[in-house]
Amino acid sequence: MTTTTKQATSPAVGKSGFTLPLLYRLFFLLIEPLATLVGAYFALFDQETYLNLSHGSSAPTTIPLGTSIVMSQLGNMYFALALSEALVLRSTSDLRVWKAVIISLLVADVGHLYTVRVLGPQIFWSVSEWNAIDWGNIGYYLTALTMPYPEQFTGFQVNGPDTWLEFHKNEFQPKPFGDYDVDIKIECCGVCGSDVHTLNGGWGEQKYPLAVGHEIVGTAIRVGPKVTLIKEGQRVGVGAQSYSCLDCRQCKNDNETYCRKQLDTYGAVWPDTGIVSQGGYSSHVRTHEHWVFPIPDGLPSTIAAPMLCAGLTAYSPLARNGCGPGKKVGIVGLGGIGHMGLLFAKALGAEVWVISRSHAKEADARAMGADGFLATSDKGWNEPHVMTFDLIVNTANSFDGFDLDAYLSLLDVHAKWVSVGLPEDDGIKIRNQTFLSNGCFFGSSHLGSRRETLDMLQLAADKGIKTWVEEVPISEKNLADALTRLHKNDIKYRFCLTNYPEQFGA
Repeated sequence: MTTTTKQATSPAVGKSGFTLPLLYRLFFLLIEPLATLVGAYFALFDQETYLNLSHGSSAPTTIPLGTSIVMSQLGNMYFALALSEALVLRSTSDLRVWKAVIISLLVADVGHLYTVRVLGPQIFWSVSEWNAIDWGNIGYYLTALTMPYPEQFTGFQVNGPDTWLEFHKNEFQPKPFGDYDVDIKIECCGVCGSDVHTLNGGWGEQKYPLAVGHEIVGTAIRVGPKVTLIKEGQRVGVGAQSYSCLDCRQCKNDNETYCRKQLDTYGAVWPDTGIVSQGGYSSHVRTHEHWVFPIPDGLPSTIAAPMLCAGLTAYSPLARNGCGPGKKVGIVGLGGIGHMGLLFAKALGAEVWVISRSHAKEADARAMGADGFLATSDKGWNEPHVMTFDLIVNTANSFDGFDLDAYLSLLDVHAKWVSVGLPEDDGIKIRNQTFLSNGCFFGSSHLGSRRETLDMLQLAADKGIKTWVEEVPISEKNLADALTRLHKNDIKYRFCLTNYPEQFGA
């Protein structure tokens, strides 16, 4: 049985992820609603003036009861429109909502043009004959046709390794929008060990200020003209890679994660721009469509998000190396990646054993479905299982006290050891003699292909896989707390950042 835990923390309310142009905010949040309220007032309480403003020569001196009722209904509609426009648009910076409202108003204006056609064609270009309503409506056409797409995103960034736990909410410039790009409004984002290693300088020099995060789930709100893989409005995910050339030998053989031109979701410099890619601790992310993945229905966003790096890192070596029925598979380390490896190896039908330093996590491993558990602190822990494993995936984040010979002795002839953990220390020494007794193979794995990502997500949806996730509302303080706990391995077994609308706008 698996569980999902939540941490209840009230995030601070922040500003919108997009900075909408001042002209549009003034017109649609202030000027136009006020003008509509004025129209509502005249239609409800001064109907004679309203009719005179509309067409004075045909306005009756005494307003018939039926006309008065219709005008009162019109006034109520004006009032509802003013409130809806001001309140709905004020509550969101989602460009799709703004466009939908403005287009609806534009359709209404087309209806207005149709109704005044009886006054003759000259009414459309004789400005001197325009009334107050005509002058008010002209604003819709100009803004609906010229409203630009906001180009500033907002994210929680760190300024350097010495202050890697001090997050600041900043606006930043994404790379120029390309024909194959997709803009995603982020709903949630997993917290990966890579985020810690990157921010604290453990993996070397980085480009700051930097927003990390590469286990992203959100909604596609804009797609380029040549995009065919993603549709606007889809729930989608982005992992640790955002680009590859798609033309080299590796890319053409489902090995695009090994492309020499591959770019990471954060911390990479986009060619010809000098712009540093920013990750999922942000309002939005802009990514090439090949690295944007539809999330299957039935797979909750906070469960899916950690799969896009940790899950794929574990799934790819399992899928590529024959994990399935009749195979005995070992998972070294039960952490963020390791628990994903256990869940996916079981879903693929293998006999799965977890190998850990102590018995501290044995109960959790068995709750996730492990068939067996080995603690390397036990004397002779490997001896009953020598040369019985078909595959071992090493997810350990440290090689301190690591007895590689004992681990490799578990492998059958020509079986494989695949390391996916990336510790900050110097690693381990390997001697050729270690491989002689069973002729085993020693290798590594980097993320996974688009095809593998889609297969993994579908498998998770079909099998009802539930990653063990602790949800954390995103904020400066909560980010610092979560990364501190992750650095201390105080997590079972993955954080996922939530409550993005409270920080970046609905």
